Amino acid sequence: MIDFNMKDFISKKLEIPIEQAFKIQKYFYKKYGTTLFGLMKYHNIDPNEFLDYVHNIDFSKLKKNDELNQYLKLLPGKKIVFTNGDEKYASKVLRSLGIIDNIDEIYDIKKGNYIPKPKIETYKNLINSYNIVPRQTVFFEDIEKNLKPAHDLGFTTVHIDFDLDVRRSKKQKKYIDFEFKCIKSALKMIIKFTKVN
Repeated sequence: MIDFNMKDFISKKLEIPIEQAFKIQKYFYKKYGTTLFGLMKYHNIDPNEFLDYVHNIDFSKLKKNDELNQYLKLLPGKKIVFTNGDEKYASKVLRSLGIIDNIDEIYDIKKGNYIPKPKIETYKNLINSYNIVPRQTVFFEDIEKNLKPAHDLGFTTVHIDFDLDVRRSKKQKKYIDFEFKCIKSALKMIIKFTKVN
């Protein structure tokens, strides 16, 4: 839904066909980490207008996840969502999943001055904003390239990859410490390890 809204927004704003809008969307995403960054840089797009438009979606398909909520409750330490989206959207997702009460902070694209992952300066800003000690912190991410700056700064990195079974033949990147098929499996392992120690 977000993908469609992005194409639609670009097509209307730049007055171009939807096929061309799709190419621009993907080009900016690959080059800068977010489509928004490229649109701001080259087309002076108002970020709030863009974020409101693309995040105007139906959340009804997201269901409460009591099991995930339980794992988050048992997880030690502060839990921060670090997103290239905005806080308003992230809060709706977290609320729909029923896990918002077990999230301490949301560090969104606005708090990062619209500098997206994987640019290292936004990771440094995140660290400074919450006095994070990277060597004592686990960084979860579903987009592989976003783990490299986290690893370079000293975080323990966990790649969540739904297609992990398909990719098993590929060699794990050096900047990825652990890989799991879903976030619940990763949290279960951490909680188990924490209890043992």
